[in-house]
Amino acid sequence: MKKQILVLMLAAFMAIPFFSCKKDSTDPPSVTTAAVSAISGTTATCGGEVKSQGSSEVTARGVCWGTNANPTISDSKTADGTGIGVFVSSITGLTPGTTYHVRAYATNSNGTNYGADVSFSTGALIKSVSFYADWAGGTEKWEFTYDGNSKITKFDNFWDGSPDKTILYDYSVAGKLKLTRDGEVYGEYDLNAQGYITKDQDGNTFEYDANGFLVKFYEYWDDASHLKYEITNADGNITKITTYDDDGVTAKKIKEFTYTIGDNVTGIHQANATDSDWKPMGNFYGKPSAKLVDFFEYWDPRESPIVKSKSSFTYVFDGTRPTKATKTLADGSTEVWDYTY
Repeated sequence: MKKQILVLMLAAFMAIPFFSCKKDSTDPPSVTTAAVSAISGTTATCGGEVKSQGSSEVTARGVCWGTNANPTISDSKTADGTGIGVFVSSITGLTPGTTYHVRAYATNSNGTNYGADVSFSTGALIKSVSFYADWAGGTEKWEFTYDGNSKITKFDNFWDGSPDKTILYDYSVAGKLKLTRDGEVYGEYDLNAQGYITKDQDGNTFEYDANGFLVKFYEYWDDASHLKYEITNADGNITKITTYDDDGVTAKKIKEFTYTIGDNVTGIHQANATDSDWKPMGNFYGKPSAKLVDFFEYWDPRESPIVKSKSSFTYVFDGTRPTKATKTLADGSTEVWDYTY
């Protein structure tokens, strides 16, 4: 009898289904942080790579940043798609002259994982520029005053150490910029949402591409707009400026720029298509090139044969910031810019 009971108990035990004691996988994604590049006073480019998704699909990825080490998604962050693979992130809204930390992140249903912490410093705003040229016979100095962010509020101009003029910047009307000198209007401009000048008081107009680079400048006269400058850019740099005759069709001067490997961290405008060297400060005419100019060549395409001239730059740096730029012209004369921050 006992034997029969044991057999029945064994049969009942074997009928009980067995379940695995192995826990479900709860692995977060694996992600690495890319190097930081294209650093300016207020922006930078980073990104990363999601190496593996973990135990479920990656639903968010990007970079997060802050002024403390090891930032998290509770800090400022980008959203750069989903899934595994390489991604590029645009970091904006930075404060000039500040050290930041950035990490790539990736999120799945089991949590968020981070790449390595990478630090970088934004370029400080330029406080003054001193300009001397062999042909000028003196030194001109430009001093800039900013608000709490990066808007210029005042421009002081000096010649050989003596005050020449003071320009005040008025942004009180939305979408407008007014410059005044000694209480008189010095210039009036229409601004787009990015703060770039689209039209001036003379009716001249300015066009920008989706990346914020100036691409065309039209002069207005005889009740019509005439193409004056056309600007080509690639890989974040202005590569060519074409100047047109009054007909807006015939090219009369071409400049082509070659860049160094050094980032233009302080936003120096070296490839200008404006009537001034100080007006582009503050990015009123679009973004500056991401790199510093090595040299540029220029010529008149109407000539035959074409004769090209060349101007080149050398620099002195304080860390990654240029404190001096010397341009040597084709005739051997020089122009020197000294920058303070």
